[in-house]
Amino acid sequence: MRVFKNYAPKQIAKYVLAFFKGTFTIEGAGTFEFDCSRVIVRVKMDQKAVKMCREINEHAAQMTKHEVLCYQ
Repeated sequence: MRVFKNYAPKQIAKYVLAFFKGTFTIEGAGTFEFDCSRVIVRVKMDQKAVKMCREINEHAAQMTKHEVLCYQ
């Protein structure tokens, strides 16, 4: 589990893609889980946390697209 002191969606997306499954913590925002290189949105999360999950997942998707395009 990694602890991020600041919310940096691109850096967190890199971590999520590299480890595929696990957890991470953002100081001041809480603990998040990810699986299959996607941050999981839970029912109990507040709107701020849901927005963070979506933003991280968008960055991860963009990175994955870019990598696929580079290798074709």
